[in-house]
Amino acid sequence: MGFTAAGISPTTVTTAVEGAQAPLGFILTVPDGDNGLQEWIYVNAEDTLAVGTVAMRKDATATYLVKVAVKESPASRVVGVAQHAIAAGEFGFILRRGIGSVLAGTGTLDVNEGVCVDTTDNGKAMEFKSIAEAQDATSTEHGISGPWGFALADAAADATASCYIDCRG
Repeated sequence: MGFTAAGISPTTVTTAVEGAQAPLGFILTVPDGDNGLQEWIYVNAEDTLAVGTVAMRKDATATYLVKVAVKESPASRVVGVAQHAIAAGEFGFILRRGIGSVLAGTGTLDVNEGVCVDTTDNGKAMEFKSIAEAQDATSTEHGISGPWGFALADAAADATASCYIDCRG
C-alpha cells in the first residue's frame, strides 16, 4: 500500500492529456485523525463522479476503469465512493475504506444501518438492514447488493451522510 510519503494527494485529479499519476488500482493510505486511516484507490472515471457517488468496475473489465454504480450492483463490484468531483475520462482517487460522504438515493440512509447500492438510483446508496430482508422478494425497502459500509448519520434522498466505507471491488 502507498502512504502519504508517495508524494501524491488523494485529491489529485488529472486529465487524459496529463495522464495517470499512478498505476490504476494503486492504494494510497492516509491518516484521518482519530478516525484511523483512509484507503484511496486510483481510478480512471468513465462517467463523471460527483461527491458521494458510488463507483463500480466497468462491465467486463479487469482494470480500474470505473463508472457510476448501476442500481442494485453487487457489493463485490463497488470500488469506492468519490469524495471530490472527477470528470469523465479523468484520473483520480476515490475513497475505498474509511469515513467519508455517501450520496443517498430514494432508499435514504439511516444511522447505524448498513449501506448498499440503491435499488432505484444509479450511483447512490441506501440502507441495508439484514440479508434475510434483502433476499425477501416482496421487500422493496432494502437493497439486494449486500452492504459495503454503514451510516454514521441519517440522509434523505439526494443528500450526503457520513459513512464508514469498506469497498473491495
